[in-house]
Amino acid sequence: MPFLAHFGIGLATKRFFPQIPLWALLISTMVLDILFNIFIFAFWPSHGLFMAAVWSASAMLITVLITTLLNSKKTQNTQNFYVSMIIGLLVFSHWVLDFIGWPGGLPLLFNDSLTIGLGVFSTWFGALAMEIGIFLPGLAIYIHYIIKIKKIKVIDDHSSEIES
Repeated sequence: MPFLAHFGIGLATKRFFPQIPLWALLISTMVLDILFNIFIFAFWPSHGLFMAAVWSASAMLITVLITTLLNSKKTQNTQNFYVSMIIGLLVFSHWVLDFIGWPGGLPLLFNDSLTIGLGVFSTWFGALAMEIGIFLPGLAIYIHYIIKIKKIKVIDDHSSEIES
């Protein structure tokens, strides 16, 4: 399954949650595929709705633990929870995009359960439209954010030189 749309979601998220590193956002959008490739040889399903919810909750818990250990007194517990919630939602966003695109659908529970999905990737046009239609706006939002941050930094640097 192509991954540009997943990365588009991660890139766009950086604009709204600048405190989270970009690498963490991008990896979060791909956790289900990473786990799928690890567990495929063990015949352990990881792409169904139920397992997507389990992996999302697991990612939230792991993020809370890591951010609490790294930022024990620097940040409040509510910010650690907030960051973990975003990471968990990004993990789950992978399932949402796969639900829209996956030909043949995704299982609700495990591999032998009922499958659901819209199957946009059943045609090359649908696949291209979805991938480009999500990635390019996500990239544009990210680039706009980076340009805005650089302008603010230049203005702040210039202001400090004038004051000196």
